[in-house]
Amino acid sequence: MMLNNRELYSRVMAMESRHFNVCFYCGCIATEYDFIPPLKLAEFYIRTGEEADFYEIPACNECFNLLKEDKSGLLGQRVDFVKSKLAKKYEKALRVYHLWHKDELDDFDHNFKKSLNAGIELGTETYERIKFKGFEFEVDGQKRHSNFVQTEKLSVFGETFDNFRDALDYASKSYRVPKAKLKELFAKHNNSFDKAITAFQQEMEQRLFEKKCREFAKANKQNSNFIIRTVKLYMKNEKDLTVDEALEKIYKNYIAPVTHSFSEL
Repeated sequence: MMLNNRELYSRVMAMESRHFNVCFYCGCIATEYDFIPPLKLAEFYIRTGEEADFYEIPACNECFNLLKEDKSGLLGQRVDFVKSKLAKKYEKALRVYHLWHKDELDDFDHNFKKSLNAGIELGTETYERIKFKGFEFEVDGQKRHSNFVQTEKLSVFGETFDNFRDALDYASKSYRVPKAKLKELFAKHNNSFDKAITAFQQEMEQRLFEKKCREFAKANKQNSNFIIRTVKLYMKNEKDLTVDEALEKIYKNYIAPVTHSFSEL
């Protein structure tokens, strides 16, 4: 049994002075050192031969405590873990940050405005922590790069953005999709704004389609499900047929003849 497992670890040193005493994970002030892999698992990693970095990484108190749940032996894995934990912990604040801007709050009452402002500020801080890329460091005389957080590049039908908030603003305003709905669809459609917007437009088209059919059915005292099915059938058989044209065709084929026959009695 090893007497001092701490001797296995090499302390990470930031290459630039602006990163001295900075948490590698989120950019806040570092108060602790995170052991990778966890100190209590050092012998396990040695015995099993599993890949491990054996680093001492500067960390803030919050990241240090969140990482107590993680057993990973590699720095990249622990970066992913702690950032996912931060995103989960401050999920509500991030949502407020993404959906609201301070210049949009003037019409709200004081208490609600104060609450949203606090959410925006906390969400902004959290977003910056999650997107913090770490820093170049030296360990055992060798320089290491921090390539654990990829630069965010988002596209909205050819327009590119460096962060989610800007992309969400543009997509919502340009394609008239409510932000909350668009954010939900973005996550549902593999983090694609193009697919999310297309899905919303299709949903709106379907609602308009059903609304027209039901209004037509009500006006002509018909079963709405029959009208919807028949319109779909007509439009399937005639690709260029519009909803209005299909409804007119139903009127001529099913409703007008019946009306006419009654009028002749």
